[in-house]
Amino acid sequence: MEYIRKKFNLLIGERTGEEIKIEIGCAVKLDPPLTMEVSGRDQVSGLLHTIELSSDDVFEAIKDQIREISSALRSVLEEVKPDLARDIVQNGVVLTGGGALIKGLDKYLSDMVKLPVYVGEEPLLAVAKGTGEAIQDLDLLSRVGFSE
Repeated sequence: MEYIRKKFNLLIGERTGEEIKIEIGCAVKLDPPLTMEVSGRDQVSGLLHTIELSSDDVFEAIKDQIREISSALRSVLEEVKPDLARDIVQNGVVLTGGGALIKGLDKYLSDMVKLPVYVGEEPLLAVAKGTGEAIQDLDLLSRVGFSE
């Protein structure tokens, strides 16, 4: 949202930012780039304005955060317990949440950590479903390293 404000003098809301991320967000440059129309309020005139935004713009806006995600994943993998590490090596890493829908993020992270990385089923709902299952099965939490 900050990138769009600075580059295009356009103010957009969080929901629009999320739509952009899901529709044309990418962890690597796409060829050809995707585009979408984005509407917001022009900072100069105060009037509503629509621009055409490309996936290249989104890549530029989020590339530092993508690198941070990669670095954080690497750090977490360096600290996991041996049993969990074995499971991760065998089964890979599953991405959930809205960020999982960023095009190419799974491949980018897989290349960075040299492990399979997959987008989970229903990534937007996975955290809520997993939390519900964990609450129902507290042994599951202890098996993956969480304690009360």
